[in-house]
Amino acid sequence: MKKLLELCTVVALILTVTTAQGNVIPDGIAFYKQGSVTLSDPGDYDWWHGCSPTSAGMIMGHYDVCGYNGQSYSNLVQSGNAENNTYGGGPYLANDAIASSGHISDFYSGGYLASGDDVAPPWHSFDCLADFMGTSQDSVGNVNGSTTFYYWTDGAPFTESDAATYGVANLDGMYGIGEYLEYAGYDAATLYTQLIYTPSTPLGFTFSQYVAEINAGRPVIIQVEGHSMYGYGYDSTAATVLLHDTWTLGQHSMTWGGSYSGMSQWGVVALTPIPEPATICLLGLGALSLIRRKK
Repeated sequence: MKKLLELCTVVALILTVTTAQGNVIPDGIAFYKQGSVTLSDPGDYDWWHGCSPTSAGMIMGHYDVCGYNGQSYSNLVQSGNAENNTYGGGPYLANDAIASSGHISDFYSGGYLASGDDVAPPWHSFDCLADFMGTSQDSVGNVNGSTTFYYWTDGAPFTESDAATYGVANLDGMYGIGEYLEYAGYDAATLYTQLIYTPSTPLGFTFSQYVAEINAGRPVIIQVEGHSMYGYGYDSTAATVLLHDTWTLGQHSMTWGGSYSGMSQWGVVALTPIPEPATICLLGLGALSLIRRKK
């Protein structure tokens, strides 16, 4: 039996490719994109009542503006388009998606790292990432600004289904991201937390997998000890992650598997969005069996 631990706080497989010149590359041939690659329109968001919902908010902002796989996800940030950055004045629509005024009033009155300050239920109707992710909520053991993520200790992906099966869905920030997707009218084909590969975590997530996610247009939450960040690019020549750190405006970087501001990388959260179930059926893609909504 695998053990659950709680944290408080490309190889591009190309089967058949047609090049720009019209040449068909046969099965068995793959390639790397060398050098620096970043996603278009990488939102750069200032910390807003939790690094984890802020980083997840940048992912939502990316899909809100850019869509994915030919589909629109324009309701991930409601009442308009997600901003490109949230440093400076405001108010910002993206901040409402990250931590709404209802969340702040119910769970954050005591300020950063405070606990015991949640108002008595009933709470506001959950409407933001921090709500669904359990951020700052005494009821799930999170001090203000913190979010909990679960993972398999051997490095295998810890999925939404795992969280539901082992009774931690109500506690797990990753699972809450799926709930927010559902709240906004969408879903996830895949959503998981995973330790990075090391000799002691042989099933872990690798830099090549990270590169593949970025090449596919999917940003990733980069997890270091005590902090979450938004990974939106890479430099393959030096196994470097290009990221926004939720603290200061602009592009930052870290070596894959290294540390950032003295905090060692331990994992990632990765997701692949899909349209709402009704659209999935219309597209003939089938429906997911997992029913999330817990709050």
